[in-house]
Amino acid sequence: MIKGKRILSDKFEAKRWPYYLILPITLVLTLWTIAKKKFKALLGKRSDIGLLVFDGIGEYGDVVKKNATGWKAVDLIYNHSFRQKISLGGVLDDFWFENLNCQAARNRFKLAKRELENAVIKISGEQEIRIVSLAAGTGQIESEAIARLKSKGFNISAKLVDKEKDALNRAKEYIALNKVQDEIKLVNLDVNAAVDLIKEFRPHIVKMIAFLDYLPKETAIKFISEIHSLMPQGGVFIASNTMPNIEMHFVKWVVGWPLIYRKPKEISDIISKSGFVKNSVVVEPLHIQGVVVAEKT
Repeated sequence: MIKGKRILSDKFEAKRWPYYLILPITLVLTLWTIAKKKFKALLGKRSDIGLLVFDGIGEYGDVVKKNATGWKAVDLIYNHSFRQKISLGGVLDDFWFENLNCQAARNRFKLAKRELENAVIKISGEQEIRIVSLAAGTGQIESEAIARLKSKGFNISAKLVDKEKDALNRAKEYIALNKVQDEIKLVNLDVNAAVDLIKEFRPHIVKMIAFLDYLPKETAIKFISEIHSLMPQGGVFIASNTMPNIEMHFVKWVVGWPLIYRKPKEISDIISKSGFVKNSVVVEPLHIQGVVVAEKT
């Protein structure tokens, strides 16, 4: 159960220097991990511990690694409680949960929440503003944003779509904490099968955070083009993509979290070719996460 009302600060994170200083060490550890994995693969073995100081001593590094690309890892990164455990494992957990990519992920959360709220305000002429969130995970972004908008008098109806039942169970907790049960409905469905839902619901806003990172270019264009065709004029599409960065090899080999990295121009190109010609990419302070906001014109 979630204890207390977990609402991330709106303040962006940009703590760079410790991770730039240890970059040579990080690269050596990454190369060591790659060599070890390849050697064990040749022997037909696998290594459960990739790097002792990451997933061997601390409590949460192993959890993130075992749930890489999934909602549990993202939830931990968003809501890690720093300076709570006075131990070597606790110090290591704090250190890794404050690395550049974790900071950027939390910045993405804040950007996505802000842009979702801005989109609702922009479309505020509608009596009811409809939102669909694809690959929504725990729905923490939507729960917090909609709670704030509800307090300002906006009438919102949202559907959160995810294929993982456990993620939706977690989402129920965030929805209850933020008292938005009447505004948000959960849909247990694979994102690729959500086109019919969008067609029926006709959302003004479609949000797809942290999913474009896994879609090859042509697949992404085809999928987003379908979304574009079903949205009304003036509808807003919000997505994100991780950009190339100095930790990406560490993330892939040590954490076990492969992504498709794209620069802002590449992100915008995919969105434009999908029909959303009017779009802009908002980049968080560490220049690792880009959130694209597009309007159907």
